[in-house]
Amino acid sequence: MKMRRRAGNVFALLLRAGFAWTLAIALLAPAGFTAAQESSGTEKKVKTRRPHWDPPDVDRAFHTHGASPPCVLSAVLEEAGARADEMVNSLQDFTAQERIEYRMLGNILNPLGGGIGVFDYTVTFERRSDGLSVQEGRVPERGSSAFPVSAQDVGLPEIALIFHSDFRDDYELKCEGAGNWNGQPTWVVHFQQRRDKQSKTASFGDKGTVYPVRLKGRAWIARESGEVVHLETGLMEALPAINVQEWYLSIDYAPVQFLTRDVRIWLPETVDAYCNFGLHRTISYHTFTNFLLFSVQTDEVIGKPQNP
Repeated sequence: MKMRRRAGNVFALLLRAGFAWTLAIALLAPAGFTAAQESSGTEKKVKTRRPHWDPPDVDRAFHTHGASPPCVLSAVLEEAGARADEMVNSLQDFTAQERIEYRMLGNILNPLGGGIGVFDYTVTFERRSDGLSVQEGRVPERGSSAFPVSAQDVGLPEIALIFHSDFRDDYELKCEGAGNWNGQPTWVVHFQQRRDKQSKTASFGDKGTVYPVRLKGRAWIARESGEVVHLETGLMEALPAINVQEWYLSIDYAPVQFLTRDVRIWLPETVDAYCNFGLHRTISYHTFTNFLLFSVQTDEVIGKPQNP
């Protein structure tokens, strides 16, 4: 997958075994950088949050609901895998409106800059002989301007595909028990890259050198449908060679109904991203609304994802 050349280091995250996605983050930005503020109209739609360093703790102990039935991992993975298959079969190009709140912090968490921007977010799926390639892009809307976080290509629509049959054998998977996410009964599955498997899920790229990385995290999977409704992930170990100390994502999913094809796809609604590069850290909050599906027959505007 080709990536645009950028100044400074670049973090590239690739899924390879049949699918591909990239994450590119400029690791260096001028101190005191401030992005243009978004228009007041959009500001009324989404209340501004206060970004602070609070990445998910994917290693914390999980306590299951005691009165819940036992979790059968094979059954949970079968359901989650079926939903992943449906997503792959239903994927089409789409756009959405994306709002990003961004902060850069020093190594003692002192603020260095930040801002808010609104972007036209596009996702393009290309089916190739070696699998599915996914490209993302952002164009600032009027009143906003590009800033370092807006240059990332994060592969958010398809990160839950780690439960697809092509990928899940690369992970140690454990059902930790019953949980609840936003009032929805779930099974909580912990995943971690297997040590006896070569890492083919993720890699960092820096000046032509590729550094494979291993991921770990948790997914909250709806008990009734097998849909991933929430996912948290991070690195199993740091990469001192390129000053990548920590990287985390916390993703909330919601269903988007595409009426023209009578399909419902669970896509990210909000994403919190935390990156620790040693000398500085970045925090970004992403919110997606107003999905537009591109079909060979018609275009259809879809509103903000709604909880089932």
